[in-house]
Amino acid sequence: MPEQVQTFQIGDLELDLLTSSNVFCPNVTTSKIAQTIEGIQGKEMLDLGCGCGPIAIYLAKHGASRVSAVDVVPQATEIARQNVKNHGLEELVTVYCGDLFAPIADQKFDIIVNDVSGIAELPGRAAGWYPQAVPTGGDDGANVVIRMFQNVKNHLKPGGVLYFATSSLSNVQRILDGANEFLGQKIEELGAFRIPFSKELTDIIDPLTKLCEAGHVSFESKRSRHLWTLRVFRVQMP
Repeated sequence: MPEQVQTFQIGDLELDLLTSSNVFCPNVTTSKIAQTIEGIQGKEMLDLGCGCGPIAIYLAKHGASRVSAVDVVPQATEIARQNVKNHGLEELVTVYCGDLFAPIADQKFDIIVNDVSGIAELPGRAAGWYPQAVPTGGDDGANVVIRMFQNVKNHLKPGGVLYFATSSLSNVQRILDGANEFLGQKIEELGAFRIPFSKELTDIIDPLTKLCEAGHVSFESKRSRHLWTLRVFRVQMP
């Protein structure tokens, strides 16, 4: 698919966004994370794993004083910059290309929204969420998120807040163990959402079942339906 403009529901906003089959496009996780974020007005914010820019644009439109957006995929950041320009937000949103916190050096933020790859490679690729140019979280989906936890405290102001999500199509326990190890603060669950499998996921039910048996992912089976669970969390620094 060449670059094209599509309309996405991001939290309470419908956003027209330039997208490409080579970059991560907004999905249900993007929208659910956005709708849980509170206290945006006047805050300095970081959108980590910005893709084509939906959350960064959402934050700016909801009153953030400054938004930095980071993605490791060069084409994603190019498209995100174009989307920021198309929405007239160039003075509020700055897009960087690089791995996690590397492009923002020692900057600190009031709120960080983490949307880096957090789904096991098999379902992430099969569902089309992660094109080949986009790195995944590894066999159990936890690797990139845990690397984020290792450094996130260095980029939060006192009293700063981190939002992150987990998918049961990853090793949720390993991710939460990493959060507890590196953050050392109370992790507040904001919501859990059960989401039916797409056809693409249903088509790989046998290898997904093997991943489940290995403890890498989990899902529910209800008669002929299968469901995965998205959970959104909030951590506040002292």
